[in-house]
Amino acid sequence: MRKALLRTGTAIGAAVLLTACSSGGFNSVELNNDPADGEVPEITFETPVEVEENETKVLRDGDGADIEDGSTLLVQAALYGGADGQEMGESYSSGAGQVLKVDDDLKERLPELHDALTGMKIGGIVAYSSPNTAGQSGQEGDNSTAVEVYEVVEEIPSGIDGEMQDSPEGLPEVTENDEGAPQIAKPEGDAPEDLVSDYLIEGDGEEVQEGQTVVVDYVGARWEDGEVFDSSWETGTPAALSLENAINGWTEGLEGKKVGSRVMMSIPADQAYGTEEDLGEDSGYPTGDLVFVVDLLAAVDTPEPEPLPEPTSSIVNEGDGDEVDEGDTLLTTTATVTSGEVGQQTPMVMTLNDAMREEDSFTYDRLADARVGTSVDITRTTDSGAGQTAETTTRYTVREIIPREIEGEMQQASDGMPAVAEAEDGTPQIAQPEGDAPDDVVSDYLIEGDGDEVQEGQTVAVNYVGVRREDGEVFDSSYERGEPTAFPLDQVIDGWSDGLVGKKAGSRVMISVPADKAYGTQEEIDESGNSGAPAGDLIFVVDILGATDTPEAPSAEPSPSE
Repeated sequence: MRKALLRTGTAIGAAVLLTACSSGGFNSVELNNDPADGEVPEITFETPVEVEENETKVLRDGDGADIEDGSTLLVQAALYGGADGQEMGESYSSGAGQVLKVDDDLKERLPELHDALTGMKIGGIVAYSSPNTAGQSGQEGDNSTAVEVYEVVEEIPSGIDGEMQDSPEGLPEVTENDEGAPQIAKPEGDAPEDLVSDYLIEGDGEEVQEGQTVVVDYVGARWEDGEVFDSSWETGTPAALSLENAINGWTEGLEGKKVGSRVMMSIPADQAYGTEEDLGEDSGYPTGDLVFVVDLLAAVDTPEPEPLPEPTSSIVNEGDGDEVDEGDTLLTTTATVTSGEVGQQTPMVMTLNDAMREEDSFTYDRLADARVGTSVDITRTTDSGAGQTAETTTRYTVREIIPREIEGEMQQASDGMPAVAEAEDGTPQIAQPEGDAPDDVVSDYLIEGDGDEVQEGQTVAVNYVGVRREDGEVFDSSYERGEPTAFPLDQVIDGWSDGLVGKKAGSRVMISVPADKAYGTQEEIDESGNSGAPAGDLIFVVDILGATDTPEAPSAEPSPSE
């Protein structure tokens, strides 16, 4: 997943929904602890909570400076369901907070919250409720409203003081508009090859430390044309950003800089989002080399998220086939299990090697103790953002132990087919095809194995390489990816089904597939929108490592009600 640069907007509505309670229920909201920095407050209240108008309740006054109209605050938020009091989300685990301006806009939208904040001090905690959230649980007859709790962490300066110096050599000029927002001139010449980060105004605050959350105003422009693609000055609110989640150029360019400074950065594409070639035309991200001007308003430690629960497993079916050993390559199927219902089973080749042990030791250990035919459910908890977690159960079934490669001496290809050699690592190399392609599918052994014949509709585990007949260009190869793959034969091109059914497992097969049994001609591919597919007649060399019956798809019929 691509890392976000930063998130802007007020705390209200940015990550957690606003909430409300009934007069009695809301009045019962209490703070049951004195939370340390970065800890979610413990909140209790009588349920259900249903309010008829917006209400606030100060749970802790705070002991810092007074909050005044016009203050910019760093706040943390937590949301609780009005029906049962359960925590529904929080911002503590996803960073050091969100930025909230106590201004006329907040007073117009949420006057009760505005008035409560301006009567508090830094460090205070306030509960807020609104009837706008009534019935949002989706449960019939539930008119409860949620309870949202805000903790004021810190007051943020409204801007940077000092006289701007000239831009670093080779970077575009920076001026200020009438509102004091930096304006970046159109860059000239080539962008620096390496990251450049230097002061335009040097502040006197503490240096930004690794992994901290910075509160910033910023503007970013593309080096190529000077076009501004993002600006917190335009949105009107600074942004709070954990440097652990920023692009590399921000992380490296801001660490060590002093709070209270204005910093100019030139970031090469490989430390930003990438090039247009990397991302595609419609990625939504700014491409190429980028230029930023950043006002460092504050830097605070980023709270450590609570550790997620360890995964759990349960054996669904004890297999009675061959024992699985470390180092084996397995043809498996995986399926999501939801409320006891098993979803579509997807074939997957998994190798119990050091790389898998390092990446997913839990699954490795469960499969290494299995037999062919064993099914095991593995349940994991993942972070789904805003303090919420999601629990997912996946069923792994060991279908077959398969070889990593085919054994035997290769024979010559049949007439009209190109020669096939082997690279030093055993990868088949298909020579440049010559002459006209066969009119129909041609499928011949290069190495004939002694396994069972592949049956119609089975799932095959294979290594393969495919080339275009027209020019011999390789368009796909599992050998290059370093891992076999698996396909149900009723979900592949017709040429594969025709060419592999009846062939023996343990064999290397060469298949010539005409365009009408592959992906089609270029014109047909363009019309279908399948732009990445190879056009024309194709040639494949396929190692059939194993074959097993394809599990039936789950029934689309609804379960009978009990």
